[in-house]
Amino acid sequence: NTAFLQRSSARSSQSDEASSTALNAKYKKVFVAGGSKGVGRCIIDKLIADGSEVVALVRSDESVAELSAIDGVTAIQGDAMDYKTVEGAIDGCDAANTT
Repeated sequence: NTAFLQRSSARSSQSDEASSTALNAKYKKVFVAGGSKGVGRCIIDKLIADGSEVVALVRSDESVAELSAIDGVTAIQGDAMDYKTVEGAIDGCDAANTT
């Protein structure tokens, strides 16, 4: 019984480590569409706080100016439904998020 409990505990510990690593993965550069307010803005703030760079696709010039003032954020004005805009913005990113 003791050996079984030790093996089970070891497996559980390894599983916890793997899921913890996956949850805490650091992305160097993340594309965020819809990041000017609400959930998207919270995502940008969290990514920046965690040390990631962000490429934010936003609709308005005002949002570009606001987000570009944040260290680590590159804001691009465009439409998320325009394939070429998204393709250009997402190039070089490790992950993507749309809101």
